[in-house]
Amino acid sequence: MLEKIVEKLKKLSQGANQPVSEEAKRLAAAALLIEAARRDSDFADSERATVVRVVGENFHLNAEDAQHLVTMAEERQKLPYGESIFTRTVESSFSEAERKEVLQMIWKVALADGHLDRLEDIMVHRVAVEIGLTAADADAARKIAEAS
Repeated sequence: MLEKIVEKLKKLSQGANQPVSEEAKRLAAAALLIEAARRDSDFADSERATVVRVVGENFHLNAEDAQHLVTMAEERQKLPYGESIFTRTVESSFSEAERKEVLQMIWKVALADGHLDRLEDIMVHRVAVEIGLTAADADAARKIAEAS
């Protein structure tokens, strides 16, 4: 199943104009959260728990479904595809408001361990641009994430 979703995302990233399922959209967002959590080379249990909690809350998933989505996103890390297929999916398939929510989710994960690594900060700002948002949007999303 993961391979089918990733294949569809690859086609989308190559310019194929296909509708993207909610499941594929969620996987793309969750994969970016996993990338943020792993950016500082220390993917702690607390960060994984934050990813599960954040995707559950934002996508209105029960604990089991949120866990499954995160596991699928982690499996994506083992595949030889760059995060670009996921940023392109978010950029092209999510509304601006949804993209801002994804950015808030990424910030929550990056800040979960109580320390913002320089590479995490750079990654979030780069992802913001890649999903069609601005540095100001990234900064605003961080403030919202910190307040929640």
